[in-house]
Amino acid sequence: MRFVVTGGAGFFGSVLIQQLEQAGHEVLSVDCLADTSLDARYYTAQVDITDREALKQAIRTFGTVDGIFHLAAVLAHDRRQFRRLWSTNVDGTYNVMEIARELSIPKVVFTSSNCVFATHFDKHVDELVPPSPVEEYGRSKLAAEEVVISYDATVSGVIIRCPTIISAGRLGLLTILFDFVREGRRLYVLGSGDNRYSFIYAPDLAEACLLAMTSSCTGIYHIGSDNVPTLRQLYGGLAAFTGKPARIVSVPTAPAMLALKGLYMLGLSPLGPYHYRMLAANFVFDTRKAKKDLGWAPTKTNLEMLCEAYSYYVEHRDDIRNQKGLSPHRSPARAGIINLLRMIS
Repeated sequence: MRFVVTGGAGFFGSVLIQQLEQAGHEVLSVDCLADTSLDARYYTAQVDITDREALKQAIRTFGTVDGIFHLAAVLAHDRRQFRRLWSTNVDGTYNVMEIARELSIPKVVFTSSNCVFATHFDKHVDELVPPSPVEEYGRSKLAAEEVVISYDATVSGVIIRCPTIISAGRLGLLTILFDFVREGRRLYVLGSGDNRYSFIYAPDLAEACLLAMTSSCTGIYHIGSDNVPTLRQLYGGLAAFTGKPARIVSVPTAPAMLALKGLYMLGLSPLGPYHYRMLAANFVFDTRKAKKDLGWAPTKTNLEMLCEAYSYYVEHRDDIRNQKGLSPHRSPARAGIINLLRMIS
């Protein structure tokens, strides 16, 4: 089959494209960033999805398309990019769906986010729970979901809501945690650290996307790992994997959240609302619908995927820091004021 992948130069885009190629499919990767893959056998187009005509021309040139995997998005790490965030995440999704309609492309699989929720949940969150985003990225993802749903009569759409995506090569803000662990620093949890938070293994997400594309299913699906550990257990497990001492320190939740919010608003910390809620909240997706309808199941636990990502970072750390022009999840994050905490830990 022949597929288009928007955001193909990103971390997850590269994982999905690799699995599509291994399954024998032809792929057009569309991204506003240049594709740096040296051995790419797929087609590429450096196009911004907010440019509808350029995007349409790239897809038309590729030829017949069986479906679009729409992954492209701007993250909320930089508060100065909120206007671009909305334009890409919402207007760009409209362009993708409109082009699919115009070119008679039958299906779009859209990766959304658990950021469309914001509240602490004591029970697993299924697809019937009303979304409640409280920050710009989550609002943009929910608005994009509504765009996809609005085309239901002309283009089949599947929305896959996923939590933090992790596997070898996933960097970004994880590199801050990895440096603390690598150097044997103290690791901090908010309150008791007994909150649980879903992750998803990148190849498992890719499998879910392909199953959704090749099935007759439409609608919204939640995916994530099984047997989610507490944050304290996760840190302890990662420390044990590296052979470092598990120096885990609890800090009061309310003051820490207030401090993290203030530092983010001042531009001193890369941890935004989603990240500091993740450190304190309880949020696990109910994945029974995806397992039943798509025949999908996760293959790795939070700890297994985090250890894989850590090993990759340590092995490639020097090379990674010299690379330029990569997407946020494929490059190390700037720690900002957190470096001061690292120095005294």
